[in-house]
Amino acid sequence: MQPYATTDGRFDLVKLRRVVEGTLPHAELSREEKVYVARHFGGSARGVGRVLGVTEKTVTRWRENGDGVPEQGGDDA
Repeated sequence: MQPYATTDGRFDLVKLRRVVEGTLPHAELSREEKVYVARHFGGSARGVGRVLGVTEKTVTRWRENGDGVPEQGGDDA
């Protein structure tokens, strides 16, 4: 990713940052975008889960599944 880039592949980093900052509701994000935020934005699993509307366990699972493919099932929003 380039410094000051507004996208990373198909992800709109400005949109994702707005969700993390609380100026855009997590309902605006797709599941893939939520996984991206969980993996690439800092913060505790509990805090990130609260922002994304998922559990701490889900964030931890997404972070540990580093193969780039989101897992299916569970409480993943």
